[in-house]
Amino acid sequence: MIRRVSWVAAAVVVVVIGLVAFVGLFMLRQPGPLEGTTTKLHLETVAAVGQALEWPRPNDPHPDWVGYLPTTTWTVPANSTIQVQIDQEDGATGLRNPFWGKVFGTEGGNMHMTFFDDKGNPQEGDMTSIDPTQAAHTFAIPDLGVFVPLLGVSPNAPAGSTNVITFSFKTKGPGRYRWQCFVPCAAKTIFGNGGPMQTIGYMGGTLIVA
Repeated sequence: MIRRVSWVAAAVVVVVIGLVAFVGLFMLRQPGPLEGTTTKLHLETVAAVGQALEWPRPNDPHPDWVGYLPTTTWTVPANSTIQVQIDQEDGATGLRNPFWGKVFGTEGGNMHMTFFDDKGNPQEGDMTSIDPTQAAHTFAIPDLGVFVPLLGVSPNAPAGSTNVITFSFKTKGPGRYRWQCFVPCAAKTIFGNGGPMQTIGYMGGTLIVA
């Protein structure tokens, strides 16, 4: 009886150690915030954080996960206009709700894009929406009413192409605002919503308004 209790106790200890290691290495490990307070955000979205063109993470525990780089925690000033540039390198996954193919909450109600179309021709201009089936990711801060769909790189675009999306939005008073991607882009997870979609530092994060 004593031996059985000892084995059970040892098993419990092993499970607890495993859970602590899982939480510490998998759930809590994330890139830090951008240093300082800024009114300009320059970001990169990639199909695999270990293969990013601008801010690769060679030692990331999940190098094949999609993500926003260099980090997903940003500090910006209150009651200010924030200028955003996103270098979008991933292919299309598609939105489940076509409503989110529209731009909301930006200055002028639009975004500016440079990209290659389905025929591989370069294009540039202001847009208020995209084909929802061609979205790769989204930049969304629900509490600020900001939602910007990011067009996926066309399969006919030259190798290494990047879609560059720029827009501006206004912050409110100080606070912490959750932001996330609404495209179910986590390959090999249930309905595409696991892994990087649920982990801070990849497809979700915090906008700190100070």
